[in-house]
Amino acid sequence: MDDLSFRKAVYADPFSKDPELLKAAEQDPKRKSFWNEIKAMENELQSAMNIPVPENLAEKLILRQSLTTHTEKKKQQPWYLALAASVMLATVLTVGVMNTGNNAFANDVFAHMDHVDAELAKNAAVDLNAINAKLASFNGQVNGDLGEVLSANYCYLDKIKSLHLIVRGENGLTSLFVVPDSITESAGESFSNATFSGASFLLESAKIIVVGESKDDVSSLEQRAKRAMLFSA
Repeated sequence: MDDLSFRKAVYADPFSKDPELLKAAEQDPKRKSFWNEIKAMENELQSAMNIPVPENLAEKLILRQSLTTHTEKKKQQPWYLALAASVMLATVLTVGVMNTGNNAFANDVFAHMDHVDAELAKNAAVDLNAINAKLASFNGQVNGDLGEVLSANYCYLDKIKSLHLIVRGENGLTSLFVVPDSITESAGESFSNATFSGASFLLESAKIIVVGESKDDVSSLEQRAKRAMLFSA
């Protein structure tokens, strides 16, 4: 079993008992460590989803707001459910040889491109305030024309929390990922596989990764991001 197949199987079912998967983990300490980290992450997510409801919560909410507002807020998906969905959706594509950059990290970037439709299904229209609210955790904001952003969700790239924006380009959809600036060697300035092209660059306290099928759209979004996105230390 190669590394890509192993990662795909672990992301799909962190608690799998598949003999082939267990054998592959036992034969490679790095694979075993990676699997244990994904299991721990999944356990943390499940624990977060099982937080007990405080007593008299309904009464307190009703006192603070109307029944209509309360009902609408209950329909909103909690952030931790969206986060759990992003983790479980991070399966791995079979990719070609990378031109530059760290293969494991770049593979996870390409893996998310396989689930763009699922990401879009989780979002209604995304406005600037919603984008900036999520960018705040990276000390960033959009202060210009980034283009038509169709989705903005947290996800994990090689176990690193990131923000995934899906932007409409002239030739299709392009993805932009925001990761901490400490990840300075996770992907090269340019990288690709048989389907996608990517570019990465630093913006103050964040690293930006742009990926898409169209090199022109990738280049265009890269330039817009450099003009429109601001980050502080």
